Amino acid sequence: IHTDMQMIGCSETEGAFDNSLDEEDVIVVDFIAERVVDTQPSFVDHVSFGKDIFQVAMGNLITCRRNLNTTQKALKDQPLES
Repeated sequence: IHTDMQMIGCSETEGAFDNSLDEEDVIVVDFIAERVVDTQPSFVDHVSFGKDIFQVAMGNLITCRRNLNTTQKALKDQPLES
């Protein structure tokens, strides 16, 4: 049994997207350089995510930033203590 995990994170200025298999990074998206970095060692059969993985990651980043904006607006006037 293997564990596959996808992590998506963002701030107003930065984003993160990576996929891991059994707690080892497989790919990481570099949004600044606009490329996908394959972190798999050369001696293994590489897991493929398809040609559109950067566009998928960019779509997830856009969604993350929209959700962040919505959350910030919703919590704007909330008191620090409930």
